Amino acid sequence: MLIWRVKNNRGEGSMKYKRIILLLCIFFSVSLLHAQGKFDFNRIKAESHSFITKEAGLSAQEAARFFPVFDEMKGKQRGYFNKLRAVYNASPSSEREAREAIEKADAYEIQLKQIEQRYHKEMLKVLPATKLLRVLEAERRFHRQMFRKMAGRRR
Repeated sequence: MLIWRVKNNRGEGSMKYKRIILLLCIFFSVSLLHAQGKFDFNRIKAESHSFITKEAGLSAQEAARFFPVFDEMKGKQRGYFNKLRAVYNASPSSEREAREAIEKADAYEIQLKQIEQRYHKEMLKVLPATKLLRVLEAERRFHRQMFRKMAGRRR
């Protein structure tokens, strides 16, 4: 938690980014439930595709061209989400270890953003910018809904 507090003193825009990353990490960390047979990753993926297609108003042709690129991006990001989760769950015992954890987390977040930026350019070759913006917003709404749904189940 120390890492989280230290890093969030950068400003409001940074806080939104951290929340999105946290939500995505939580979404992908439910893979632990998958091992217990309670979580079906393919079902969630299909639900997200359906939600995004509907909310962003994608045609069948647009969706067919868009989602392979989108899924490839998510696959590459998943490894960094796992690394970030490990950093945030670690309990550094010294000032040096805490500094290293902060630096690692920063590096992973930069890598995530670079992957996202690279794939946004690819996605813009498939969709107009206005539709891609609607897709990105729909994805955020889907993750918020899933998080709320999962949080409600645990109560």
